[in-house]
Amino acid sequence: MKIARVFPSQTSMSPIDNDAYFGPPDLFTPEYDEIHISVAFTWDIEKADWLKKQWEYIAPVKIGGPAVDGEPKNGFKAGMYLRNGVTITSRGCPFRCPWCFVRQNLMELESFPEGNMVQDNNILACSRPHIDKVFRMLGKQKSIQFQGGLDSRLITDEIVEGLRGLRIYQIFLSYDDCSREKHLIKAVEKLKKYFSRNQLRCYVLIGFDGDTYFKAIDRLMMTWEIGLLPFAMLYRNKEGNYPQPAYEWNRLQRKWCRPAIIKSRFNQK
Repeated sequence: MKIARVFPSQTSMSPIDNDAYFGPPDLFTPEYDEIHISVAFTWDIEKADWLKKQWEYIAPVKIGGPAVDGEPKNGFKAGMYLRNGVTITSRGCPFRCPWCFVRQNLMELESFPEGNMVQDNNILACSRPHIDKVFRMLGKQKSIQFQGGLDSRLITDEIVEGLRGLRIYQIFLSYDDCSREKHLIKAVEKLKKYFSRNQLRCYVLIGFDGDTYFKAIDRLMMTWEIGLLPFAMLYRNKEGNYPQPAYEWNRLQRKWCRPAIIKSRFNQK
């Protein structure tokens, strides 16, 4: 069966093969047996409905994805809805952070495809046997990336030992709760013994309820000062709305999401 996968938004994790689309079909679109519209973000649901109408004359259309069906409870097929090289070894998370849309309990997948980019919701919340299994798989990979945002509260000496034995390209930590600053600092102290700033990055959530422009800058500066390369993540609610004034928040996010710009600000290479 020939399937076209259609995505309302394109991200760095989106597949880029000839059967992946990010808009309506055109005059040169080939024939397909089915059209799958994959929706990752709740604010894209309206656009997905519009895309369904555009693709219906090509083939029967199905709409799904985390924003529609929640986190999948089955396995993960490499290269289908995420680009080749991405693997997911667990679904869900045991925590219920108020800013996070993941509401599925943690489920470890018995089998998962090999890949060098781990995109679990919260892999460090998994059991030690599962993490060991993932690390054994990663031992055969190169340019390994943990792009899901590792939970700093769960980074132990044992986890660091496992990471240092891998060919790491970059590790993202997550800093989405101001109360976790001490955990973040402690985790970085462990990690920077073996990894450079270029390898250690941090998603810093900005613009959530109660946040201010200057508080956000302070958090971004703090992550740089402790040895991380910050990456500002601008908060959006379920409707996709940005904090106000949107222009100022978007401008701040752009300043703190490009490594070259950030490093030039601190005269670093």
